[in-house]
Amino acid sequence: MVSEALVDAERSALTAHRLLAAKTGGGPQVVTGPADTSHLEQAGIDSDEAHRTAGGELDTAWAACTDHGHHPGTGERCGWSFLDCFHCGNCLITRDHLPGLLALLDTLNSRRERCGEADWWARYGMTWTALRREVLPKFSPAEIAEASTRKPADALLDLVEQTWQHP
Repeated sequence: MVSEALVDAERSALTAHRLLAAKTGGGPQVVTGPADTSHLEQAGIDSDEAHRTAGGELDTAWAACTDHGHHPGTGERCGWSFLDCFHCGNCLITRDHLPGLLALLDTLNSRRERCGEADWWARYGMTWTALRREVLPKFSPAEIAEASTRKPADALLDLVEQTWQHP
């Protein structure tokens, strides 16, 4: 059945995400509530990173990166795709990132209509599953509802993919 195949695909994507996250520092750290320096420090973020995160200095396409110069999987400067951030221990997600993440999910869902299921799961499944299963559930329904009112119309996914990757 189609529904069983989708459940299997999501389960496989979640397993792959968790395996990659284990190799790259444990996956994203999600801090709910206000994204100010004080709250970030209370969540265990060191003072300098909290200040830089609150000021947007560490922002990437859809999250913040606490150490772009040292990828936890390689020890080298990160050269991975922004879609891979959601499997990395250097990834920090705050409430301020939610509008962009919701827009990204919308874009990923619309891409699903433009490419076949197998291609979509191979290209976007791990990211989609990480966001749906590991990130969004940490935020309250009120935080998600408020963020959806500020969601940008375009997640700019085309800017982070190579042109040959566009479905």
